[in-house]
Amino acid sequence: MTTHQDIRNLNQRARALSREHSAEALACAQQAAMYAITLKDELGFTEAIFIQGSVIALQGNFDEGLSLMRHSLYMANLHQAKFLIPDCLQEIARASYTIGDYDNALDAWAKCLDAALEINAQDIYIKGQIGLGQLYFAHDDFYNALNHHLKARDYAYQCQDKAVLAAIEINIGADQFELGQLDNAKNTLKQALVYAQEVHNLEYQAAAMGTLGSVALAEGDFPLARSLLERARGINQSHDNRWGEAHNLYNLGLLARKEVRIDAAIDYFSQALSAAENIGAAHLIFQLEFALSDALEQRGDYVTALKLHQQGYQHHYQLLRQASPQRLHIMEAKLDAEKTRLENATLRELNDQERKARQQSEHIASQDPLTGLFNRRGFELRSASLLVSNPEHREPLALLMLDIDYFKAINDRWGHLVGDYALRQVAALLKSGCRQDDLVCRWGGEEFIILLPSRNGMPARDVAERLRRMVENWSWDKIEHELKITISIGVTQFQNDHSLTQMVQRADQNLYRAKQAGRNLVVC
Repeated sequence: MTTHQDIRNLNQRARALSREHSAEALACAQQAAMYAITLKDELGFTEAIFIQGSVIALQGNFDEGLSLMRHSLYMANLHQAKFLIPDCLQEIARASYTIGDYDNALDAWAKCLDAALEINAQDIYIKGQIGLGQLYFAHDDFYNALNHHLKARDYAYQCQDKAVLAAIEINIGADQFELGQLDNAKNTLKQALVYAQEVHNLEYQAAAMGTLGSVALAEGDFPLARSLLERARGINQSHDNRWGEAHNLYNLGLLARKEVRIDAAIDYFSQALSAAENIGAAHLIFQLEFALSDALEQRGDYVTALKLHQQGYQHHYQLLRQASPQRLHIMEAKLDAEKTRLENATLRELNDQERKARQQSEHIASQDPLTGLFNRRGFELRSASLLVSNPEHREPLALLMLDIDYFKAINDRWGHLVGDYALRQVAALLKSGCRQDDLVCRWGGEEFIILLPSRNGMPARDVAERLRRMVENWSWDKIEHELKITISIGVTQFQNDHSLTQMVQRADQNLYRAKQAGRNLVVC
């Protein structure tokens, strides 16, 4: 008979395997989630879907991975799983950084520091320094990147987690390499490799080897560079790290150019660019566009080279517009405040019991326990505040009413446990497909309602259509073989209504028409 301890053991095993055997880790986490549904173990389920999301993101499917991790974060907040909240935020930040979404990465790392007010975890401060350094690195400010990574190292002197130590040394080594400190970079990266091998972390082993390959390339030791880069690529392939493999291909292309093997360089760059585009690795895409442009120019294909160079410039410019220096300085201030807090931990006890009771009562009163979304009461409270803050209704406002098609048939065929799992996943997809200021609610049963500030007409219909496609295209057979789920959506907009009740009634009527017209449709 399955117990709660079995779920904890599966989640622990999934965590241990996540950086070395991603497919097995994913299977363990999925099994833990199904057991958790059976036993109604909310914390076990929340941790299981977090692990699934982090592994899926590592494999290069960032949209699905981020969707699961954000849903896990909602559930962790709902159930006061303080041990899990920093992990969720850290992995969301890592994934956002990898795809070039620096603003959301910065927000997640900043919230990591806010979470430090809840628990006495020194690793949050360390991860904040690593994250801020990576953002400076992305903006080519390698000096400030190194400064923050060295601060992380200084604070980690008592840290026993070799994976954290490996991450710090890899980042420092990359900073030193970009600053031309090749000897220091080699020593640092070799130490990182030792740490990574001690804890069998394949992701960090490949990262350390790959950067050592870049150092060897810069020093002109082409055979060593090729050996290290090919070994790193093999490790990344073995545990399905698509971002890491794309980066290895990029460096193998640079090596081929140095060796004046232009056709081989173009092939490497093209493979890497295709992989980077498939996973949305924005920071890598513009580098590859520049590199492929240079290689094509060497071969005499000036037209294509110019086009790629222009694309690379545009993509680089778009990235640099994110995470402005002012926001980075705000993050630095948060880090300084966090360091002070860690040195005077007694401050966090002030008003702690009162804050816990208030947060818990607010969660119970306004959130749906199954999905983590607002319930009807929470929706009505927050939607009313929107109307109060905009008394003359100058801003557009749209409302979506959604219903899962044939949901009763799903419960009848596979049971209510699968039905609950499907409701959770639909909720996660809806939340991830909406903006931060959109109001997403479980209205009741299989019905959901979404309020879209600042949008009406065609923009609101576009949101509805995007959400419909997200649900239709999600891989539902991961839950049960042959399971298919679609949604029908009714859309309306504000029409000088005295209350949202009138909007809800119109949206409900449009939802009815969508179902009458065959379901899996949007009707305005």
